[in-house]
Amino acid sequence: MAPLRVLALLLVAACANPEKAVTLPMPAPARGQMSVVAKVLEPLGEVQPIAVAMTNGRAEAVRLDPNQTFARDASESRTAPLPPAEAARRAGGLSLPGAVSGDAIGAAARGGAMGALRSGLSSVIVGAVSGGVGLGAAVGAAVSGLFGAISGASGKASEPDVAGFEDRALHAAVLAPTFSATGYLYYPLGTYASLEILLLSDDGEVVEPVTVDFPPPGE
Repeated sequence: MAPLRVLALLLVAACANPEKAVTLPMPAPARGQMSVVAKVLEPLGEVQPIAVAMTNGRAEAVRLDPNQTFARDASESRTAPLPPAEAARRAGGLSLPGAVSGDAIGAAARGGAMGALRSGLSSVIVGAVSGGVGLGAAVGAAVSGLFGAISGASGKASEPDVAGFEDRALHAAVLAPTFSATGYLYYPLGTYASLEILLLSDDGEVVEPVTVDFPPPGE
């Protein structure tokens, strides 16, 4: 089958399953603090994925360590995240939906954001930077979101999607002022009320704990 025909079929499959795509707006930088948006997704097997987008509005860079993010239940008991490979195993062969937002793609087109592609255009991580970015970066972000949505529409895989879970995870990074990051965090299956993120300085000290409350189920 010709490559273009294959791509067309994939596009049709993605459009036929719009509910599979994740919409997560990229928060604008707020002076003096980290702005975070988080969304609890449908469970995958024994895994609870949480999509996250954040933008650094502080005057200095901060370190993001996914291991320093905790899902909290109604009693504020904290649960550490699963490594992506373990999350893929517990998901039982189910694949992730795309997690790039229309807002992030629009920002890239305006030259205010940069799409980062990893491993065959399957990444959902977007880094927003101050200053101008060429058209190629905007196209990269759009293609990344498109292929993320396609992979989410593909359903169940025969093997654990380790590469997909690793590529789409929220990765460790140093976020300079106005920089952003998006990705997934994975937790054991459970009911969580909020997400706590501990942002670090260069020497590993906590500089800002950020808590994001999740809306009640059904909202």
